[in-house]
Amino acid sequence: MTSMQRSLSTPAPPDAPPIPFSRPVTPSLRGKRWAFLGLGEMGKRMATNLARTLTTHNCPPLIVWNRNPDRVEAFKSWASEREVHDSTFVVMKDLKDIVKEADVVVTSLKDDAAVKEVYAVLFAAESQRDTTYVDMSTTYPTLAGELERRASSKTGRSFIACPVFGVPRAAERADLVLAIAGDYYAKKVVAHTLCPGIGKKVMDMGANVERALSFKLVGNALELGFVELMSEAFTLCEAAGAGSAQLVELIREQHGSASLLRYAERIRNNKFDATGGFTVAGGLADAKHIRQLADTHNVPMPTIDVAHQHLTTARAVGGEDYDWTALVAGERIASGQPPFAGKTRLERYEGP
Repeated sequence: MTSMQRSLSTPAPPDAPPIPFSRPVTPSLRGKRWAFLGLGEMGKRMATNLARTLTTHNCPPLIVWNRNPDRVEAFKSWASEREVHDSTFVVMKDLKDIVKEADVVVTSLKDDAAVKEVYAVLFAAESQRDTTYVDMSTTYPTLAGELERRASSKTGRSFIACPVFGVPRAAERADLVLAIAGDYYAKKVVAHTLCPGIGKKVMDMGANVERALSFKLVGNALELGFVELMSEAFTLCEAAGAGSAQLVELIREQHGSASLLRYAERIRNNKFDATGGFTVAGGLADAKHIRQLADTHNVPMPTIDVAHQHLTTARAVGGEDYDWTALVAGERIASGQPPFAGKTRLERYEGP
């Protein structure tokens, strides 16, 4: 094993600093123009925090963009309610204009198709600027590799993969964990704005951008596995009359994880509103990528296979936009229980 391989495989110590890079001396962060593309549930929260952070660094106003004008208006309202006023950001409608203006372009997009579409326009645009692209979307790893190769084909252009760990609720508090990969100096320049602007910790995944996305999918597999196991345990607890309230208490006392408690309380109380959380549709997209990655590397993941089946069932009975803990519907139906509390009629999923 080479020294580089050892450094990549050695876990960071528990007291590792939140940013694994020293602060760059030049060029100064001041004066850099940032753009944020994608104002969904995660994006609008991250963009709001980034706009606030850039203001404190005396940077120009953040450029924001979204294909859907309704998302832009929702972002404006969201930011205003949090005292991030329109003097801290500017809305642009044309991606080509953004490329001409921005030094750092951050993207947080829905899926692989959206990422391909947006980056095709960005990379085709003419610009004399040196531009760093930071993609926070959850995509299949090979797409990140493709984008990095296309970005590096032009002098002065770099691409960083920076998937984030956390739900919208955490994004609102800038409490995300960022897994960053790509050119070392480019990572160093942006990391000190992204943390603490958007996240609480940056994890350096090395130079290979595909590695960051593989790590993201593994992390999401862990979370999805927790949700699946929780749904099975609570369904059995209800069927056996063992006391679901006591199971929540046991999880609180024995495990003490805020995420596990949140999943447990949502399942027990049938609170599947996805506001501030993660949807069944999003879970299905992640499960698809996780299973593809596992198949590529010949790694069986039966828990994720079952979770995918239960997410599909939850979608089929009308839960596509519910929080992904609604995958419990699949387990409940299999055991003869109603999928969701108070639901008397199943609604067939008709597709997008």
